[in-house]
Amino acid sequence: MENVLRMGLFSKEKQEKAEVQQTAANDKLDLLDAVPGVTYKIKEINTEDEDMNAFLFRLGCYTGEPVTLISKKKKNCIVVIKDGRYNLDNLLAEAIIVE
Repeated sequence: MENVLRMGLFSKEKQEKAEVQQTAANDKLDLLDAVPGVTYKIKEINTEDEDMNAFLFRLGCYTGEPVTLISKKKKNCIVVIKDGRYNLDNLLAEAIIVE
């Protein structure tokens, strides 16, 4: 994934737009509100469902881990976590708070 970012397929403008969006959202930015093509750091997992917590942890999705949003659609989004590409539904995506 780092090679894709280095090749410039995702622009610096998207990174700047993401930073402005995060500031406007008062540091509560989840993956549904994130900008595709930008790498974020997971701030917290905001769910009370233990099964969902365990599932995300098995994917490598926990506090401090970098996550890159590749694309998002109406019902799901594609992310890269620890060199694995995953398709997350909206319920999982909004539980992941990033910075």
